[in-house]
Amino acid sequence: MEPEVNFLPSTQQVTYAIDAESANKQKRTGVESYAFQLIQAMKQQPLKQAERVLLYSPTPLQGDLAQLPTGWESRVLLWKSKRGWMQGRVSWELFHQRPNLLFVPSQGLPRLLFGVPVVTTMHDIGFRRIGSLYDASVRHRIASVTKRSIKKAKLLLTVSAFTKQELKDVYHVRDENIRVTPLAADTSVYHRFEQQEIDVVLRKHRLGHTFFLSVGRLEKKKNPAMLIRAFELFKQHRGIGDPFELVLVGEPGFGYAQIKELIDQSLQKELIREVGFLSDNDVAALMNTATAFCFPSWYEGFGIPLVEALSCGAPLMVSDIPVHREVAGEAALYISPKEPEQWAKQMARLVDDSTVRDQLVERGNVQVQTYSWKKTAEETWEIFRSLVY
Repeated sequence: MEPEVNFLPSTQQVTYAIDAESANKQKRTGVESYAFQLIQAMKQQPLKQAERVLLYSPTPLQGDLAQLPTGWESRVLLWKSKRGWMQGRVSWELFHQRPNLLFVPSQGLPRLLFGVPVVTTMHDIGFRRIGSLYDASVRHRIASVTKRSIKKAKLLLTVSAFTKQELKDVYHVRDENIRVTPLAADTSVYHRFEQQEIDVVLRKHRLGHTFFLSVGRLEKKKNPAMLIRAFELFKQHRGIGDPFELVLVGEPGFGYAQIKELIDQSLQKELIREVGFLSDNDVAALMNTATAFCFPSWYEGFGIPLVEALSCGAPLMVSDIPVHREVAGEAALYISPKEPEQWAKQMARLVDDSTVRDQLVERGNVQVQTYSWKKTAEETWEIFRSLVY
């Protein structure tokens, strides 16, 4: 961790700089969604006298992100190359106009900090725990970025107590150098829909009303191959003409070729629906009507789709890994990510027993109240100010 830095007295202007590059992307998943939602929620919190916030980005801010309250400014830091913006251009900015604090939601830090204290968010260290499920070049890059962030950051944020413990166990980070600030769902989108709204989305994607839903990049880490096998086993006992489908939302990722081959060779391939990347509104509509939301990942740092699905009233079927139990509590069915037979059994259970589904939804209504971007924004501001004043 970086050494202590002397800060300006509270009576002078205090400037917080935030990396908004990932939040400014049109297609947001994972880290990009986290950065966007947190910044938007932080805007709703009043600044103290003489405080201001600068949003750093390589291109002009778009859409809602560009709507800035009093005290917030956009700082477009132009950079000719598609690479090296954070390491080069942001370093240059810190040298010329030093803020009191820099926040980087996506973990990669500037090459040079010039004494500016940095807070960054560590989302997970899956690359260390299950490295074989990552592309080798990606794994090496993330490993390098992670080590540097741990060494240089003033303070680390994590999105779950699980990830905090992972950092302590693997990197031996001291407890006092980590704060947990959980994720949440955007309840302006992820909420209960009217049936008419749902039907519009179902027609658009040519889907029926009976399906199991999975949302996430189609990659090895998310374990879609196991889910496909489980769906095949489930369908074996349903009889001819059974309408249930498996809907996979997400773009291809590492290992997709094998996943695609499994689908193409499946006897149920006509009922395994790849719909690609969808808008938040469409995803929420599907979560509203899915028989169950399935999340069989081998590893997660939090698993924000769980909270989004709970907000939409979807029963959860999830892999039995520690972070899922932390996030979903008693509002999910937990199944080993290695056992497609058990997943198939639980699929049938949810279809045949409405009481189980109703219980999961009721528990989900309680569990989801634990999370809100407002609360996370308040906690984040409190942490920032504790480092500055």
